Amino acid sequence: MSLRDLRMSSLLLFVLGVALAGCTTVVDPSHDFSAAQSLIHDTTGMTAAFDPEASVLSAVAIEQVLAEGLTLDETLSLALANNRRLHAGFFELGVGHADFVQAGLLKNPSLSLAFLLPSGGGRSRVGADLIESVAEVWQLRERKEVARLSQDQRILDLSRFAGELIGSTKAAYFEAVAARETHAVTEQNTTLARMLLAKIQRQVELGVATKTDADLARATLLSAELNDQRQSQAEGIAKQRLASLLSLDMDMRKVGLTDALPGVDAMDGLDAELVARCQQTRLDVRAATLALKSMDATVRLERSRTVPSAAIGITAERPESGSATSFLGGITGTIELPIFDQNHAQVRRAEYRRNALAKELEALSAEVAAQVRAALDRANAAKSVLLFVERDVLPQALVSATHAQRAYELGETTLLSLLGARQRVLLVEQEFLDAQLELARAQLELERSAGTPLSVLRRTAQR
Repeated sequence: MSLRDLRMSSLLLFVLGVALAGCTTVVDPSHDFSAAQSLIHDTTGMTAAFDPEASVLSAVAIEQVLAEGLTLDETLSLALANNRRLHAGFFELGVGHADFVQAGLLKNPSLSLAFLLPSGGGRSRVGADLIESVAEVWQLRERKEVARLSQDQRILDLSRFAGELIGSTKAAYFEAVAARETHAVTEQNTTLARMLLAKIQRQVELGVATKTDADLARATLLSAELNDQRQSQAEGIAKQRLASLLSLDMDMRKVGLTDALPGVDAMDGLDAELVARCQQTRLDVRAATLALKSMDATVRLERSRTVPSAAIGITAERPESGSATSFLGGITGTIELPIFDQNHAQVRRAEYRRNALAKELEALSAEVAAQVRAALDRANAAKSVLLFVERDVLPQALVSATHAQRAYELGETTLLSLLGARQRVLLVEQEFLDAQLELARAQLELERSAGTPLSVLRRTAQR
């Protein structure tokens, strides 16, 4: 083999090697999927997060879950496994991983060919240049760091969405349970109002009561019936809200919800260190911290772009006939001269953006502390009200109703007094349900402010 053939073969092998190296790029986001699932588990306490590499729940499987009613845990697991927006977020992680892989690749080399034909005839002159950018080599590390931090932010954002989904699903579940329990109370109140009207009508016939009394009793019954209808509608609306969070295209009104509203024991185990922990662990704070680190990397990247473009390559040329040599080869290079634009504007832009993110992080930290303190105060106040109604108000109403029942059986009071005592019990039961729902809402607000369920907060406090 001649020297000329050896050189040309080496050039071809180099080009082929570069091409083959580009073909080995693999985009596998499974590690990012696992990281998001693990973070969702840590922040929600749930393990049923969607797996993009597994099949989705079938309609038959969902029907089996719904058939015997839904507990709160089953509802939350179904939300994480079936919510389509959460699914989309996982696939967006795949997009982010592809961006990260792309950030770690150099641009493809450029091959230029020239065929020059002599005006007097004879063998043409052939030239070839294989050029690869070298400016990216010293930018590659920072570029990959920016892409990695951006992907970490996506994972945090997805996990935060999952936490918000859990909170919204809990709220819809509790609203539906409260509406169901309130509906039961309004049905009892309607029954009592109907009994009251019947009693008044008999008294009117006997001349003991007036038509005005009957009209007032009838108005009371109509008001009770209207309230009963509203509570029935409220239960249906809450269940349809729940269906949307579960991404179920079905009527949820006939699906039973088997768990009760949460009690005061959910507040146990929370200590004074709650605010400080939330300032460190809340996902939006962690995302803001990553955004600041990402902008630090961007500043370094922009500073490395003072020389925007530089390239080096191999050049080869076959001269026209009659030349002293049959082949010319060597190294070629190009560099962009930073005369007019030295990237100062982009560097300063990145620096100002970094400073802005630092201040936003400081503001967010203060806001988190205020939100958690306010939510904790609200939850403690709701707990106190619920305990007061449960320990004092409700027992007193039940005692009064028991005394009224005994007095009626002995003939010492009228049916109207007995019905009034029973209505008072129903009113207090409604107040008890309202206090339970307020505590549930306050606890959900505390979880939202803390960025994690109370069960997880208690486990964290015990470590």
